[in-house]
Amino acid sequence: MGKYLVGLDGGTTGCKTCIFDLEGNLLGSHYIEYGLEYPEPGQVEQLTEELLPNFYASIKKAIEKSGIDPNEIIAFGFSSQAGTIGLLDENGDMIRPWVSWLDIRGGVMFDEIFEKMPRSEIYKQTGDPVGTAFTNTKYAWLSKYEPENVAKAKWCVEMQEYFLKQFGADGYYTDLSSASRSGMMDIDNECWSQEMHDVCGIPVEKRAKIVGTPGMVVAHVNEEMSAATGLPVGTPVCMGAHDQNCCTFGAGAVDAGTAVLVMGTFGSCFVVSDESIRDPKERLVVKGNHGCGNYTIEAFSATAASSYRWFRDVFCEYEKVKAAELGVDPYELINDQIATSPIGANGVTFLSYLQGAGGARINGNARGTFCGMTLSTSKADMARAVMEGICYDMYDIIRAEEAAGIDIGSIRLTGGAAKSPLWCQMMADIFKHPIQVLECGEAGCLGAALYAGVGVGAYKDVKEAAGVVRILKEYTPNPDNYEAYDAAYKAACDLYDALDKKIF
Repeated sequence: MGKYLVGLDGGTTGCKTCIFDLEGNLLGSHYIEYGLEYPEPGQVEQLTEELLPNFYASIKKAIEKSGIDPNEIIAFGFSSQAGTIGLLDENGDMIRPWVSWLDIRGGVMFDEIFEKMPRSEIYKQTGDPVGTAFTNTKYAWLSKYEPENVAKAKWCVEMQEYFLKQFGADGYYTDLSSASRSGMMDIDNECWSQEMHDVCGIPVEKRAKIVGTPGMVVAHVNEEMSAATGLPVGTPVCMGAHDQNCCTFGAGAVDAGTAVLVMGTFGSCFVVSDESIRDPKERLVVKGNHGCGNYTIEAFSATAASSYRWFRDVFCEYEKVKAAELGVDPYELINDQIATSPIGANGVTFLSYLQGAGGARINGNARGTFCGMTLSTSKADMARAVMEGICYDMYDIIRAEEAAGIDIGSIRLTGGAAKSPLWCQMMADIFKHPIQVLECGEAGCLGAALYAGVGVGAYKDVKEAAGVVRILKEYTPNPDNYEAYDAAYKAACDLYDALDKKIF
């Protein structure tokens, strides 16, 4: 048997491919950014012709940069954004652009959905508290406002299903985590919910087949695909999972009680549970932990680290130019500025709801907000307020999980935030939980690769595969900072509550 696994994470604003050996060591990677389309306020779409070529290029470049013999690659796994939907005609071609999980147009469908099926019944059956990030509201919107496209569609798919088909799969397949993330799956019975499809106006026969086999081989690379990607002809193409569940798997979260905080474009705290519990306040999402025989309990922020990227792109042109001159990441320069501002950002508060509020505050009408600026406010204060605001949004989630009776100890961190010691310590101090940084920071790609390894028998099961995950460092909470962070967090909560009463 060969000795390398390839994992592709097809994310929201970029894709990354990583090459690993069977011990989980990262040998090479390549990242490519791409854009989003904004046809109307609150609407977010993507184009296949921008995504697919970049996926192929990312794979080829990662293999080249790794310096490995491609013939030693034994499997390829795919991690994809969930909640992004496409309508395909009978030839498998896109009828319209992808509707992104970030899209909040489905919020206008809440009342109609709940008239047909009360929120509490939806939550009980699907584990979905019904927010704008889920596919059910988007499908309901398409059914009402684009009925001709829904009628024309032979298949209603999400990204993993579509792209696996492009890689040669003989049909459309989805995994338990992706299917449950849609809010249209009967989670305890591991099948599509006929009731939810009726509610949303989508024929259930147009959906992909749900499979529970981790890393199932769905195709083998053909000559055309080999030329595009650099993967050898015959390489097994394996099902991965929803990108966030690939992250939890790549962080070693297969056993109950393990907590993983994902801080990427999307932010979430996942806790593995043996029971399909429900939050009494109906805020937490329950999903199948694909291949592990248990569940993940979560809530999420639609714009976590992407709020920080927004700040970089809108306010930090100088830092981007200077970073290019110095050969460093612009975030390093911004982080240096943040370190000069005190806890609480000199009174500046930022609400990170740039695409509505999720997590513990499900509110599609919420918006990003700066408050508390004075003539003495500096750019460093604004930057620190953004970083703190993202943390407070995640802290809301952790508090909601603990309020639901979920015991959280240390938290494993994945995503771009893990690269910043400043941010890691900030989270430890705000959450009052140790933050563990993993040796391999590419948890999404690693999770996809490990699923592929299980699928081709390189590991006997998911537990053996997760054994390659190693913790690099732990950040211990500093009690001396609790009081200041608690005060700043309260200010953020008070600001949201005040705006909620007056605006939302």
